[in-house]
Amino acid sequence: MTLVTALGFAQQAIPEVLPHIVQIQSAPVLPSLEVKVTPKKSFGYLRMGVSDSNLQTTDVVMIPGFGLGYRIVSGASAFDISASFNRRETITDEGKERTYLYTVPKANYLYYVDSFYAGAGAAWGGVKTEDTNFVGIIPNISIGYELNQTGVLRSFVQLDVSQPAIAAVKEGALPKPYAELSFGAGF
Repeated sequence: MTLVTALGFAQQAIPEVLPHIVQIQSAPVLPSLEVKVTPKKSFGYLRMGVSDSNLQTTDVVMIPGFGLGYRIVSGASAFDISASFNRRETITDEGKERTYLYTVPKANYLYYVDSFYAGAGAAWGGVKTEDTNFVGIIPNISIGYELNQTGVLRSFVQLDVSQPAIAAVKEGALPKPYAELSFGAGF
């Protein structure tokens, strides 16, 4: 009976030997090919453009120029600081006529709506035409369109309208408003 009881209740005990699979994680030797680039919010730029030195007349007098600047972007707002110089020299019957416009520095606040932006600011600058010589504070308004906001190279088209206002040096009449249309490339 003992034997029957022992064998009747006995279980076959065969140990299960399962291999323990351990997942080995290793870092790839080369970095991932998928690199995420976050767009820069702030950028420096070079700007090329033309100005009309006498906006209120029907004669279009274009003056080529260039500028350098830096734009600090935060959300939908931006602070732009720049310098620009536009110059034209013509030879008339009376002699050489030099016209130039410059701003050093020019500070603007800009507000973005998608890729479009608008803003206002002021500059210390000078305007010299055949009728006047002005050095002083020049307020301005700006509107523009930024073409590539998420790329490494950024570009924009901008229209500025400025009116010399507070003179430190003034010879002749106060200069009329002038417009500048420019194309900028940022890096």
